[in-house]
Amino acid sequence: MVVGWFLPAIADWATGLSWVPFQGPLELIASIQGPWVVIVTAVVGLLAGTVLSHLAIKESLAVRLSDKEITLRIHEAEQTFTREEVSAAFMDGKQLVLLGNEGEELYREKPEAKRETVAEAFKRHGYSWRDRDPFADHYVRWVADSPELTHSMNALFLAREKAIKNEDREDADDLRRELSKLGITVRDDGKRQYWRQHGQKP
Repeated sequence: MVVGWFLPAIADWATGLSWVPFQGPLELIASIQGPWVVIVTAVVGLLAGTVLSHLAIKESLAVRLSDKEITLRIHEAEQTFTREEVSAAFMDGKQLVLLGNEGEELYREKPEAKRETVAEAFKRHGYSWRDRDPFADHYVRWVADSPELTHSMNALFLAREKAIKNEDREDADDLRRELSKLGITVRDDGKRQYWRQHGQKP
């Protein structure tokens, strides 16, 4: 608000400095007079804040629970899992993870709500909530050309390693899903990849 009041004066001062860029827009701002300048700048600031808040909400995972199913929504995409499909749920760092009946990861994403709130909601609806990954001790660190994995699996891990280094999360997530189709669950620790096979007992 205060900045809005003095904005024309600041712009008028800046137009007197030949080295300052955007002289045209500054001259326009300098010509604005009256108390309504404060209102305009305040409205612009409010709109900008609203847009940023909306974007932040769209980027966050919304979780809706009932006794029969779990619905997850992010980026305007929605997925639903029935109670029978989900064997366990837990938080891995800041991410909510849902496991299927073969130990495979059904879903992994950072929720909008706090960890405690998410845990309480799952417990209240009778889902199997775990304080940690029940398969945490089954993971093995991936190394290039790992003999326990097929050539195709190693190729996917290698491509995913590059995606992680390039901070291409979308590609890394896609490759994670491809590995899951082949019976492999992937867990990251920084830029290191760890894996385990589906079908194991916790």
